[in-house]
Amino acid sequence: HLYTPLIIWKKNKEEIKSIPVKLNKGETDFLKDFNNFLDENNNIFENHEIFLLRNLSRKGIGFFISSGFYPDFIIWVRNENKQHMIFIDPKGIRNLGNFSDNKIQFCTSYINEINKKRSEELKNEDNGIDLKLDAFILSVSEYDKIKKTWDNGGFKDVDFEKAKENFEKYNIIFQEDREYLKRIFKEAGVIENS
Repeated sequence: HLYTPLIIWKKNKEEIKSIPVKLNKGETDFLKDFNNFLDENNNIFENHEIFLLRNLSRKGIGFFISSGFYPDFIIWVRNENKQHMIFIDPKGIRNLGNFSDNKIQFCTSYINEINKKRSEELKNEDNGIDLKLDAFILSVSEYDKIKKTWDNGGFKDVDFEKAKENFEKYNIIFQEDREYLKRIFKEAGVIENS
C-alpha cells in the first residue's frame, strides 16, 4: 500500500481525521474481505503478485466522461508478462438510480474502449506486456433494498425478471454476496471460470 497509516472505519470513531480520508465501513469491509480471500485462495495465486492500492480522490488515477471518476481501489495483478488492473469502487448505489449513470457506463463500455486503445499501444511498443483493464462498482447497498428503485435507464436489453443478473452484466457486484471477490477475479480473467 502506498499510504501509511491506512485508517479503517470503526463505529464511534468518526472523529479521526487523516489524509487520505479514512476508509468508510464498505471500504473497510472490502479490505478485510480481500485479505481473507487471498489467504483462503493462496494456492490459486501462488504464481501471481497482487497489489492493492488506494486511489486518492481527485488527485489519483481519474477518468473523465462527463464528470471525474476516481475509483477507490486499484487491484494490480502480475503473472509473468500478463497484468490486470482492476478498478474497484465500493459505494451505495441507491442514488445512482439506473444503468446509464456515468460511473456504471465507465465500468462497462468506457473501460473496454480504454482497454482496446491501451492494448493497441502495447502491441506497437512490442514489449511483451499483456495488460487487461476492468472496473467494478461494489455495491454496499443490499440488493433487496434497491432493486425496486432502479429503472433501466433507457436500455432495452434490461430484463427485470432477471434483475440481479442485469446488475452483474453492468459490472455491479453486491458486497453481500460472499463470493463477490471470486466473481470479480473471474470476470477480470485473473482466475479461470469453473
